[in-house]
Amino acid sequence: MPKYSFTAESLADTLVPGEITNASGTLNASSPQAAKKAVESSLRGRGYDPVGNITITQK
Repeated sequence: MPKYSFTAESLADTLVPGEITNASGTLNASSPQAAKKAVESSLRGRGYDPVGNITITQK
């Protein structure tokens, strides 16, 4: 499975209203679309709402 890096900008913290943060990291996924879906799901599961861009690039 290919490795992707991601950068997520403007994540709204749903647990602390008004807090905005960014995140970045790497993951393995079958496609860029699958990587983006996984990142979005993971961020939401951690209490963040991705309101900005999520950039996915293959490593």
